[in-house]
Amino acid sequence: MNQQITISNDAQSQTVETIQVWLVAQFAERLEIDPEDIDTCEPFDNYGLNSAETMILLTKLERWLGRKLNPTLIFNYPTIAELAQRLAEETSVSK
Repeated sequence: MNQQITISNDAQSQTVETIQVWLVAQFAERLEIDPEDIDTCEPFDNYGLNSAETMILLTKLERWLGRKLNPTLIFNYPTIAELAQRLAEETSVSK
């Protein structure tokens, strides 16, 4: 299934859901699988994310959110659900 996912990059509108959708789309693209096959509670390690790919993902995420992120976030919040929750909390605090 090839579907287009359009997500606003307005930092003011980033909710847990929009961040999760963005992360799921990134993983699905990288793994060449349907986004519906991505489990947001599955640890990143189970998707074979190596350190180089982690940094690429972090860089894309920084660009999309429009702010710098601490590289340890991906290790401290090792699932899509946890990372999205943390990033949404940071976004709401910075408003």
